[in-house]
Amino acid sequence: MQEKISQAKSESRRHQAETEAMLKATKAVLRMTDFQTAAHSIFNIAKEIIGATGGYVALLSDDGAENEVLFLDAGGRPCSVDESLPMPIRGLRAESYHRQEVVYENDFTTSEWLKFMPFGHVHLENVLFAPLIEGGKAVGLIGLANKPGGFNHNDIRIAGALGEVVSIALINSHTQERLKASEKLYRNKTIELERALKQVKSLSGLLPICASCKNIRDDKGYWQAVESYIATHSEAEFTHGLCPSCIRKLYPEMADEIIASMSNPKNDRRP
Repeated sequence: MQEKISQAKSESRRHQAETEAMLKATKAVLRMTDFQTAAHSIFNIAKEIIGATGGYVALLSDDGAENEVLFLDAGGRPCSVDESLPMPIRGLRAESYHRQEVVYENDFTTSEWLKFMPFGHVHLENVLFAPLIEGGKAVGLIGLANKPGGFNHNDIRIAGALGEVVSIALINSHTQERLKASEKLYRNKTIELERALKQVKSLSGLLPICASCKNIRDDKGYWQAVESYIATHSEAEFTHGLCPSCIRKLYPEMADEIIASMSNPKNDRRP
């Protein structure tokens, strides 16, 4: 009976610790200033609650061929691998990507996956990979390694849940990026529209015009020639000529010839 009570207490403490870990991870997303910071925080929570000593978070490259590591924690173990070397999608991590589920290997040194390790890589006794899912596709991984005693099925559950939280952070980050891009586009379009509106002038309402000379009175009470007023209050420009009536009035002897030439573009002799 005492052993059962002790197991129940241990199980209760474990559930409480897992709940607290999930709350911390959720808060990391809610307080997120950038994805890498949130992912690093959730990774540390996963490492602590599961008991791993090292690992990393990586995103899939645009061409889907490599892992692009956001950060790596070697757990204090030596690693001489050149950081500039690519991390192709192969071995056990490829299984996690393709199956879109948590996978682990507790005897890594004798497994088939060891052959994919580059020379100088940190020594791995065991590894676990949890995929990051966005839009139904695995777009990244949480990798955990070197847990004393090895990983278990409960670790799969915890890593999967925390992987989902990191995925939410990633989705939020991409959503914010798209919103910023949309806002920038909107601002640019607004600026362009405002510039266009400043260039557009229109005439409306009643215009006080002299019945004799046809000058127009402006808002300040000054009288302007009609062409001057319209040019000031619109985008119209004037070219000057004479109508047939004015031609007959000003040039009665030559009126017929001038009017005839005006109607014939090939022989334009406007005064």
